[in-house]
Amino acid sequence: MPILLVSLGTSPAIVPEAFLLPGVEFSAVHVLTTESTPVEFVTDWFHQHAPDITLTVSRVLGFTDFRSEEDHFRFEEVLYRWWLEKAGPAGHPHVCLSGGFKTMSAAMQKAATVLSAAEVFHVLCDLSKQPGTAEEIEAAREGGNLHWIRLGSESGWPQFAHPDAGRDFPLTVESITGCVSGVRAGDDSFRRRLNEVVERSQNIAGAWNRISDLPFPALATLPAAVLDWLDEALDPVNDHAWLLDLPKVDLHCHLGGFATEGSLLHDVRQAASAPGKLENRSEPEQLDGWPLPGAPIGLEAYRRRGDASGSALLKDSGCLKRHIELLYAHFQEQNLIYAEVRCSPANYSGHGRSSWDILSEIRWHFERCRNDADAAGRPAPLVNLIVIATRQPGGDFRTGISRHLALAATAFEHWTDDSKPRVVGVDLAGFENRDTRAHYFRDDFTAALRLGMGITIHAGENDDAEGIWSAILDLNARRLGHALHLDASPTLLRTVADRRIGIEMCPYANQQILGFPLDRAVPSPSASNYPLLTYLSAGVAVTVNTDNIGISAASLTENFLLLPRLCPGIRRVDVLQLLRNAVDQAFLTSTQKNQLLAQMTIPDR
Repeated sequence: MPILLVSLGTSPAIVPEAFLLPGVEFSAVHVLTTESTPVEFVTDWFHQHAPDITLTVSRVLGFTDFRSEEDHFRFEEVLYRWWLEKAGPAGHPHVCLSGGFKTMSAAMQKAATVLSAAEVFHVLCDLSKQPGTAEEIEAAREGGNLHWIRLGSESGWPQFAHPDAGRDFPLTVESITGCVSGVRAGDDSFRRRLNEVVERSQNIAGAWNRISDLPFPALATLPAAVLDWLDEALDPVNDHAWLLDLPKVDLHCHLGGFATEGSLLHDVRQAASAPGKLENRSEPEQLDGWPLPGAPIGLEAYRRRGDASGSALLKDSGCLKRHIELLYAHFQEQNLIYAEVRCSPANYSGHGRSSWDILSEIRWHFERCRNDADAAGRPAPLVNLIVIATRQPGGDFRTGISRHLALAATAFEHWTDDSKPRVVGVDLAGFENRDTRAHYFRDDFTAALRLGMGITIHAGENDDAEGIWSAILDLNARRLGHALHLDASPTLLRTVADRRIGIEMCPYANQQILGFPLDRAVPSPSASNYPLLTYLSAGVAVTVNTDNIGISAASLTENFLLLPRLCPGIRRVDVLQLLRNAVDQAFLTSTQKNQLLAQMTIPDR
């Protein structure tokens, strides 16, 4: 049934006149007025002429007259909250604008625009003397002297259309006498929320012509000055705090490459459940300039820098547990909201534990870390697993690949709860050349493809563009690890962009293994330049990742901060595009990706 909202000043007759709106039968009438306005005429009229109608009168405590801007804002805050409380579940009341001070009418009109109204109207009386009794009101209506100026409906703003709005902004009722109550707002939170919505809406209007180009549509709600700042070059010194605060996603992170030296390695070794069985391997030698050496060290030397950790330690259940705890804490410190961690469970089997036991332990420890963080109210990033099938330069490595792919397929179908860590994909990694290209493993990966698992292939790190073609054409790779030679073939570059195949680049690892010019304002014609910005400009879904956090001695934040030295001119908005690409390329369901997007709040500069 229709509901009528009326503001009341010094002319009490306006309430019954509004109630007599032709063609509408109201079930309830709610009046908002000052602390001192007489209301006996209104209550008596409804008692005599409409006793079955619900009538409430709300007095704004502490408000008797508009004497200042502060008075208006205090009344306006009460008005919004009163409206939300009285408008009913449908939230589309009829609203009379004729009662009260002009500022009250203006506030009622503004509230109708924001909160919606089935109809907004004025009441006019063309008599020289305004009606002051019930008989005079009836005579004016019968004589055609009352006129209702109907201004139509207001759709309201969708930001305030949710059913919980009234609970979010309640009125404080301090006194009640019959149908008359005294109310306060308590604070100005609704007005502040309204001003925020207005500002954001104006920002969107100002950025309407670039919304489709922004990595996250919500960026359009930011002030133009902030968007201009995002268009400026990333500053590797002054933007550290901003980058650290950004919610981040890491899609290429190796479990065994984390606690590889120093205090972290010592901490992991101290947690051993069987210390006497640990392999005693030396920490990697200290290289001049590391983590940015003067010359690249190559893939094999890079991998050997993780020898003191990896399978040497993670066969021990205590070391594996502590290693994962430390890695998860690192994810929290880096403000990660999601990570895909790569592991080779068969490499850690032994001591009476099978590959399945190891994979189950890895999953369980990540799940426990997340549950503990959530229970403590701390950031709790989701971690999923990618099982690695490793190519070797010789020997019967195909058997190891078969074992890992079979293990991954079993886990993929066994653990199906998306809210918990699970195996989401497989990775073909390791020794990469023309004799170990993807087409040799087509049959091995058939089961993974048929099950719908995510497939990522290390391709184009040490091999050329043909190795990348093979990963795409023979294994239908959804993502490519490193792919540093895409631009050697314009057709390949276009194919990867058009198919939205994700590229997992790892700036520090790429620099350490292969070497690229640093700090060159103009790309060198005689040197191979880091291609990330070229890929991004071509529309490729390139992402930034860590690879081996401990070996490279670089966090995800630090990998982003290296980009201005590798790709001069890269902008802050490009960083946001890289993060958006990471969300889009994650081996997750669309629902999970939307949940990640909801967490991608951009911190203030």
